[in-house]
Amino acid sequence: MQVFWDRGYHDASLSDLLAGMELSKGSFYKAFGDKKSVFLHALKLYTDEGVRNVQEVLRSDPSPKEAIRNALVRYADLSSGSKGIRGCFAVLTAAEMLPGDPEIADLIKRLFARLQDLFAATVAKGQAAGEIRDGRDPRVIAHFIVAHAQGMRVLGKVGSRRDDMLKNIDLLMETVF
Repeated sequence: MQVFWDRGYHDASLSDLLAGMELSKGSFYKAFGDKKSVFLHALKLYTDEGVRNVQEVLRSDPSPKEAIRNALVRYADLSSGSKGIRGCFAVLTAAEMLPGDPEIADLIKRLFARLQDLFAATVAKGQAAGEIRDGRDPRVIAHFIVAHAQGMRVLGKVGSRRDDMLKNIDLLMETVF
């Protein structure tokens, strides 16, 4: 995954992958078949881990509103400093590979749909508890949250400051909730 994350799909050579994975050519082909298969495997691992991490944060606070804020702060942390400049593997992949590859497009779409499902469920829970204003579709709010989170990942690539991201999170929380 690290080789693809650092170089992108097209610029990662077989030699780079073999060195990064500490595999021989024969072992690589036996285990994965080809470059595209190992890329899809790496992207799936990354997206599954990302969804799990967001799910843990959203479940860690009994307050749905605070859980959403905590998840957004986590995105700010991932999007600032050296982590931010490195960027998000999924966002970088989308920029490099889409719309030209349907398999990768499907993985990225599923990632965003899964994140939206998690945030929508948390918003609905907050609405039911009276903590989040009712009357608006939780899925629309969740889509907005996911768009904001992924926007932070892109802004991190150009060195946006964590403090600015936190101010934007505060504005989002005041505006939406």
